[in-house]
Amino acid sequence: MAARAGRPWASRALRALGVAGVLLSLLALRVVAASAEELRQARHLEDGGHLAEAIAHHRRAARWYAPGNPYAEEALARLETIGLRAEDAGDVDLALAAHRSIRGAVLGARSFFTPHAARLARADARIAALMGALPPPPLDAARSVEERTALHLSLLQHTPRPSVPWALLALAGLAGWIGAAFAFVTRALDEDDQLVPTEARLWGAVWIVSFGLFLLGLALA
Repeated sequence: MAARAGRPWASRALRALGVAGVLLSLLALRVVAASAEELRQARHLEDGGHLAEAIAHHRRAARWYAPGNPYAEEALARLETIGLRAEDAGDVDLALAAHRSIRGAVLGARSFFTPHAARLARADARIAALMGALPPPPLDAARSVEERTALHLSLLQHTPRPSVPWALLALAGLAGWIGAAFAFVTRALDEDDQLVPTEARLWGAVWIVSFGLFLLGLALA
C-alpha cells in the first residue's frame, strides 16, 4: 500500500522535472534563435557592403549569449574581422565601432564570470591603440602615443562588476520560478489532473512574483 501511495508523488515529480526541462529548453531555444536571426541579417548587410548596419546586428547576435551558442561566437569573430580590416583601410570610426561592439556585447552578457574574456582583452587593446593614436585634446598634448594608449587601456580595464545583490536576486527569482512550476505540477493538480484551486492560486502567484524578480534582477545587476 505504501508503494502504491508513493507512485502518484513520483509521477508528479517526474512530470514537474519534465516541465522545468521544457521551460529551460524553450528559453535556450529562444536565445539561440534570436541570435541566429540577428546573425543572418548581419551577413546580408555585410554582403551588401553596409558594414555600419551589419555591426549593429552582429552586436545584437552576440548579446544573445548562452553557453555553447555558436551564433554569438561567430558574431564576435565577424566583429573582430571587420574591425581589423577597417584598421588596415584607415577607417578609424568603423574600426572603433566594431571593437566597441565586441566590448559591449561581452560585458552585456557577463554575470559572475565574463564570457569570451580573451576576445574582450583584444578588443580593449585595439580600442586603446586607436584612441591613443588620435589627435589628443590639449590636456593630453604633452603625452606620447604610447602613454595615451596605456591610459586608455587602464580606463577600459577598470570596468565595474555587476551588482552582486541584484545578481543574487535574479538567481533567487530563477530558482523560485522553477520551484513554483515544480510545486504547481506536484501540488496544484490532484490524482485526476484536476486543479486544486487553493494550491493553484498560491503557486501561480509565486511563479509570477518569482519571474518578476528574475527580470528585475537581470535589469539592475
